[in-house]
Amino acid sequence: MQRTNIPNSDLPDAVSPNSAVNLVWLAPFLLALAWFWANISAVKWLLSSFVEIPTLYKIVIGFLIVALVVRSTGKCDRPPGFSPNFVLRRYPLLLMLGAGICSIALQCIIDIKQITVLLFILGTYGLCGLMVEPNFWRKNLPVAGLLACILPFNSQFNSGLGLPARVLTAQIVEQLLSLLHIGAISSYDIIVLENGIAHVDVPCSGIKTLLVGTLFLLAATWLECRKLSLKWLAVCAANFLMLVSANALRVAVLVLVAQVFQQPTYAAMLHVPLGIVGLIGACFLSWLMLQKVPKFQETKQIDFNSQRDLEILKNQPFAKPGLIVAVAVLAVISQLYHVESEKLAIAPLKFPEPIVSESIPLNPSEQKFFGNYPGTQTEKKRFVSGNLRGSMLTVASTSWQTYHAPELCFVASGIPVNRIEKKQLTPEITARWLSLKDNQLSAVYWLQSAQLTTDNFMSRIGSDLTNKNHTWVLVSILFDSSLQAENHEVKEFASHVYDTVKQSLQGQMNEN
Repeated sequence: MQRTNIPNSDLPDAVSPNSAVNLVWLAPFLLALAWFWANISAVKWLLSSFVEIPTLYKIVIGFLIVALVVRSTGKCDRPPGFSPNFVLRRYPLLLMLGAGICSIALQCIIDIKQITVLLFILGTYGLCGLMVEPNFWRKNLPVAGLLACILPFNSQFNSGLGLPARVLTAQIVEQLLSLLHIGAISSYDIIVLENGIAHVDVPCSGIKTLLVGTLFLLAATWLECRKLSLKWLAVCAANFLMLVSANALRVAVLVLVAQVFQQPTYAAMLHVPLGIVGLIGACFLSWLMLQKVPKFQETKQIDFNSQRDLEILKNQPFAKPGLIVAVAVLAVISQLYHVESEKLAIAPLKFPEPIVSESIPLNPSEQKFFGNYPGTQTEKKRFVSGNLRGSMLTVASTSWQTYHAPELCFVASGIPVNRIEKKQLTPEITARWLSLKDNQLSAVYWLQSAQLTTDNFMSRIGSDLTNKNHTWVLVSILFDSSLQAENHEVKEFASHVYDTVKQSLQGQMNEN
């Protein structure tokens, strides 16, 4: 009997080459789609902030990309392998899923966009590790760390980590000075030194120092081909502690020179050199410890189409679909959380008759800062109340990242801050009282919700851990003259403002 050969394409169960290629790309496409969906808020934030990245940061990012390409091809006979038929490897998988889970957990506890973006970049590199050669992925993991640190922390230091770091630095230095039996200097005095020589704002909070020190360690690790291991993590932890300690010691020295020894001129001279010396010293010690970390040893390159890999995938037929489903579940959880968190802040303020006020526009810096938070409601007014005159800014939001310490705004506007004190204006109002411009002006501010009032930003941040999405209002008042917190008119005016804000908060709660 003569046998007829039938083309494979005519067989009902055959798959054409084009269909096979499409099926190969389907799994990684679905996985990438689910991953970016799970991190859509980080993607949006990153894209919106990318235009604000300074030119220097863009040059550094471009240099990293070029160096990565040159380094990956310069020492190899062929470019690093890539395959859409991804392999489930332990460390890339742990990095991707761990970053995704930590991102959602942190958003539920305390939402800091910079940390969310950092985790998204690291998780994305973990996703890439499923489709590139293991040697290339492990060797260039520090580059992912560099990008993860550079992209989120470029022009938005003031929001997110800057404020709590600044407050914590002041409190740490206060405790350090108390150990030296110098108890007369409070954290309020530390935040703003006399004549505003070394106010503890973003640079003094240690964020920039910590960022530069971390970038140095990652760059040194990559250039020297050091292996990321438990020893390296120990060096990283030591580097972090040294950078934080160096910054705290710098601020302590500035406080001692400016306030204890009454030498503000020398404090101004030491401000920058101390920071540079601390940074260089911490980086040098970290580099010495890095020499104890073994270098990366390349293993035999794995062929993506090797029989070994195919057998692994054959014995785990549900591994890939299971991973896609797991990432999709993370995406659903993330989306449900974000939909739930949108709420309106506050009803418009209506002051009683003793207070005559008119609205005034925000200055350019205020417009730029609050423009990053569309859900924030701000009101700025000029007021006259008896013998009191001045301006008042109220900032209402459900996010603690919206708030910027008023003393920093005053310093940035050219109004030096001479002293900050904690004052109990009324039984309901605990506020911070500021003496400004060589005691020619006075200011006061507090944070207020429907249930609580505080002058402490850390208390405001802590409230988000237990009561999410509660509306808080920052009330900042600048008087046109020097006043005392014990002044009867000041207390009465503050009480009127407090009651007005409280009524607005209660009115908003009734509407909801």
